[in-house]
Amino acid sequence: MRKHRHLPLVAIFCLFLSGFSLTRAQQQPAQDSADIIFLIDGSNNTGSVNFTVIRDFLVNFLERLSVGAQQIRVGVVQYSDEPRTMFSLDTYPTKAQVLDAVKALGFIGGELANIGFALDFVVENHFTRAGGSRVDEGVPQVLVLISAGPSSDEIHDGVVALKQASVFSFALGAQAAPRAELQYIATNDNLVFTVPEFRSFGDLQEQLLSYIVGVAQRHIVLQPPTIVTQVIEVNKRDILFLVDGSSALELSNFNAIRDFISKVIQRLEIGQDLIQVAVAQYADTVRPEFYFSSYPSKREVMTAVRRMKPMGGSALNTGAALDFVRNNLFTSAAGHRAAEGVPKLLVLITGGKSLDEVSQPAQELKRSSILCFAVGSKAADQGELADMAFDSSLVFTPAEFQTAPLQGMLPSLLAPLRTLSGTTEVHVNPRDIIFLLDGSLNVGKTNFPYVRDFVMNVVNSLDVGSDNIRVGLVQFSDTPVTEFSLNTYQTKSDLLAHLRQLQLQGGSGLNTGSALRYVHANHFIETGGSRIREHVPQLLLLLTAGRSEDSYLQAANALAREGILTFCVGANQADKAELEQIAFNPSLVYLMDDFSSLPALPQQLIQPLTTYVSGGVEEVQVTQPESKRDILFLFDGSANLVGQFQVVRDFLYKVIDELDVKPDGTRIAVAQYSDNVRVESHFNQHQHKPEILSFVKRMKIKTGKTLNVGYALEDALRSIYVRSAGSRMEDGVPQFLVLLVAGRSFDSVEEPARLLKQSGVIPFVLQAKNADPAQLELVVPSPAFILAAESLPKIGELQPQIVNLLKTVPVPSPGSAGKDVVFLLDGSDGVRSGFSLLKDFVQRLVESLDVGPDRVRVAVVQYSDRTRPEFYLNSYMDQQSVVGAIQRLALLGGPTPNTGAALDFVLRNILISSAGSRMAEGVPQLLIVLTADRSGDDVRGPSEVLKRGRVVPIGIGIGNADITEMQTISYIPDFAVAVPTFRRLENVQQDISQRVTQLTSEELHNLEPVFSLPSRPGSGNKKDVVFLIDGSQRAASEFQYIRNLIERVVDSLDVGIDTTRVAVIQFSEGTHVEFLLNEYSSKEEVQNAVRRLRPKGGRQINVGNALEFVSKNIFKRPLGSRIEEGVPQFLVLISSGNSGDEVDDAAVELKRYGVAPFPIARNADQEELIKISLSPEYVFSVSTFRELPSLEQRLLTPITTLTSQQIQQMLARAPYPPPGRLECIVVAAL
Repeated sequence: MRKHRHLPLVAIFCLFLSGFSLTRAQQQPAQDSADIIFLIDGSNNTGSVNFTVIRDFLVNFLERLSVGAQQIRVGVVQYSDEPRTMFSLDTYPTKAQVLDAVKALGFIGGELANIGFALDFVVENHFTRAGGSRVDEGVPQVLVLISAGPSSDEIHDGVVALKQASVFSFALGAQAAPRAELQYIATNDNLVFTVPEFRSFGDLQEQLLSYIVGVAQRHIVLQPPTIVTQVIEVNKRDILFLVDGSSALELSNFNAIRDFISKVIQRLEIGQDLIQVAVAQYADTVRPEFYFSSYPSKREVMTAVRRMKPMGGSALNTGAALDFVRNNLFTSAAGHRAAEGVPKLLVLITGGKSLDEVSQPAQELKRSSILCFAVGSKAADQGELADMAFDSSLVFTPAEFQTAPLQGMLPSLLAPLRTLSGTTEVHVNPRDIIFLLDGSLNVGKTNFPYVRDFVMNVVNSLDVGSDNIRVGLVQFSDTPVTEFSLNTYQTKSDLLAHLRQLQLQGGSGLNTGSALRYVHANHFIETGGSRIREHVPQLLLLLTAGRSEDSYLQAANALAREGILTFCVGANQADKAELEQIAFNPSLVYLMDDFSSLPALPQQLIQPLTTYVSGGVEEVQVTQPESKRDILFLFDGSANLVGQFQVVRDFLYKVIDELDVKPDGTRIAVAQYSDNVRVESHFNQHQHKPEILSFVKRMKIKTGKTLNVGYALEDALRSIYVRSAGSRMEDGVPQFLVLLVAGRSFDSVEEPARLLKQSGVIPFVLQAKNADPAQLELVVPSPAFILAAESLPKIGELQPQIVNLLKTVPVPSPGSAGKDVVFLLDGSDGVRSGFSLLKDFVQRLVESLDVGPDRVRVAVVQYSDRTRPEFYLNSYMDQQSVVGAIQRLALLGGPTPNTGAALDFVLRNILISSAGSRMAEGVPQLLIVLTADRSGDDVRGPSEVLKRGRVVPIGIGIGNADITEMQTISYIPDFAVAVPTFRRLENVQQDISQRVTQLTSEELHNLEPVFSLPSRPGSGNKKDVVFLIDGSQRAASEFQYIRNLIERVVDSLDVGIDTTRVAVIQFSEGTHVEFLLNEYSSKEEVQNAVRRLRPKGGRQINVGNALEFVSKNIFKRPLGSRIEEGVPQFLVLISSGNSGDEVDDAAVELKRYGVAPFPIARNADQEELIKISLSPEYVFSVSTFRELPSLEQRLLTPITTLTSQQIQQMLARAPYPPPGRLECIVVAAL
């Protein structure tokens, strides 16, 4: 069953009273109360010796609590194969009796540790009035899980049950207990406690006690509910398990088979309208355990399976058993849905050779369209198994009937069990589908035809009709507009005729929340043509190209509560996190690189659109974290602000008003500086929002002629970020600085800035007026932390940005070893047989990592001849979610693994801030490449670009993969690994895990990458690169960043008269040649010339004129271009805005010559840039030229990897006549 959390499932605690200590517990007064169940691992994972340690821990712990019938009640449950109550909440009314009962606890033992079963058990039997709970009286319900190893069964349903029951869940783990699993079960990560060995359990007592006391005293409470959704696929089938129950099978073997069947059932979508299950045993006769119609829910089926005992019997008559199930169990009377054409599947599990003949019964099975899976032990006859199985691929022979071998074949059995249908056909249910299309300028007229074609392609694949699938369509921007309703068109042809005429609505805004509310109120109702009351599945397909400008969460939740499945397709500037919240669950989100990719998407969408239904919506108690932060606003109070201080004061007032100001939340300090510092309010002076806001309103400007930023930073560290001034830096509370600078500092900033960073304070700088960017960059970790105001009167425009940053910037935990780890997986057809083993390897590796938003982040990308991101570095922030996403991976498919293109994709689309990468913050970037074949394209160029950007690739080659290629990709050749088969991946798992976890930033800094060997002689390593740069007045203030980019790009190229040649041209109204392609013959000469560049000036930006100039005058043989020799020609255009003249004709002419243009522009029209560019994927937009360093690697990749032939192929697909020759020119237009 596809299960996903619609919103974070983990409930996060909230402390409502100050002074609550995490390390100091006090004996609580008599009126404090709680009901606590201790759920203890009684399996062999724990063992009798460690169980004694747990028992002693409980005794010591309970001694510290006020246990009693009116105070804290205690119950204890052990679990292994099944849960067992030791005593209930109301069994013992006094502390003495409870302690005696705990001291007398005995170890139950058992092979399995079924935590999921145990969680369900405690909710149903203990957190109830009958179990002694006082939940009806509002007494807090608490579960303390003590685990020694991973769960043997599925835990999701049990976890949801706990949260629905508003239970505080604590998880204590030792030995092999997976922290990710404990985090999934616990109410919050803070309620997870682990130690390597049970003998260290005593170390946890103080921490656990503090939280239990907090719950009992109501200092820790749960907040209002949100929702959890689950999606299931309409995939009807009737599956019968026929199990060898003969006496020849040992009890341990039968138990392993029983648990294996449980595992299979856990992973199926059980229900009366979904998959039905029946089970029978056989020996000399057949004994049905239950029929298809016996149990309608998975929980009931699982309970019945767990109760199974071997029937016994000396003979094993498999042939007779096959006849019995065909004639007596696959019948309507036994619940089989023959009239609906539901597939019939039989899973036979046998431990020996049949005493009767099986060939004829097996043939009868096949004639009756019963698909038989044959699972046999070593003692079974292989010929019999092959005869009985529907196909040879459905014969399974585990090494023995024990837990590990049976579980190992689970994936290979489940896939056909879920998908095979034989000759029968299951008809799709009718459904109502509304398309909600972004009709704003985010899409634009150029891209809207792609959107229209996408909708038409989807509709063409649907069985449209008033009794089948109904379709409606709404466009939205600022407001939503109905194009047609569900009952407007009765035929596909009429519907398609309307779609062909569909035009873009237009509008600058994008109010997605309003649009969601509109379709809910006007379309998913009977008058709008909806059949929602007839229980016809309701689907909404949202396609958007930008972020919503209004609130959308409540509207999305309202749709989900009604069971409406919202699918989200995002393109352009769509926000992945936003779409995952809007979608019914994250599995229904589809992100596209660009609009031109939309026509291919319907192939992925048709199956879920026509088969998925709501699997239920559950309300779950969650809370939001109470965030503690200390924020100092240190503002320029010098003469720079005379006459404009009121604007700044109003800005400060509005920012503070957005923050959660209170003593135990966010504390605020305010100071002004000029030649010295005047503290207006310390952290411990105005600790409530009304107080600080009232104070800020009355603030007056300090004044002062000079501006000493360095002194101000030193003074802040010395007298404001200290305990005596109310700072909680020593308590580990994050410290922030918002520094406003409106002029150049008169003193040195460098050393105070270094001390500030060393202290752990996170600075943001508001740049205004004549502030020196070079000075400000010394203060911040990266230019992204500088917010520039166009003028002081417009500083209010920065309010949303700074508020968002102050609320959301992640704070690294002390000593945390943050890393961003990307897995790049070969998903081509050659991997198909080993894909499950590949996933297992990645999963095990992830389970060894300390996954968290401030620690290790993980992304996964699949590739073949195309590349598909599975999830990004900011998609999942806990290990359980990452592992779940890995388990859901499906093979991409495709003929050839183009590893080079995939490496380039990762650099351009994954290792960027918006996708969760922390490269700009200096966090190590690790790329683990797993491939089973030689790349179909060149890997040298992309690998070199990655490594120059300090990305650390680790190449793992399997089977036919080329080890030399792996060494070329890897950061150093020693990082490359080769294994002969997928199964051998487990042999290198520990080495790779150690390398990933133990590599530190310092080690990587000292480790020099080994770059690939130079290309073979010839024109392959020759390039002509022209930089065409904006030298106008508009670019002048940030010209240094343009210059720096050219210098860095040149440094990465093999510059020489016979290798890469470089030219630079400036433009504004006209053009100015700085130097030509044949002017300099060495890298040093080019870089010296670049360093001397100064802006030429000019008011106008005539890009069209500049393109025409380079086309006619620069890409010519006499001026150094080797265009006639077939050397690639590249043009990189850097512009500070929209062109003042037309660019169309000049761009077309340039590309006719075979030049590959890469435009980089600040706040320019995207359509104009696309017209200029080689391809839309090579359009680079920035909001400030300070962001140019982030483009360096993305720009280098195409320059170093694209060949003349590839450029010609891309240009041939452009909407103008293809170039007449194979030359390509590299021109960098800046």
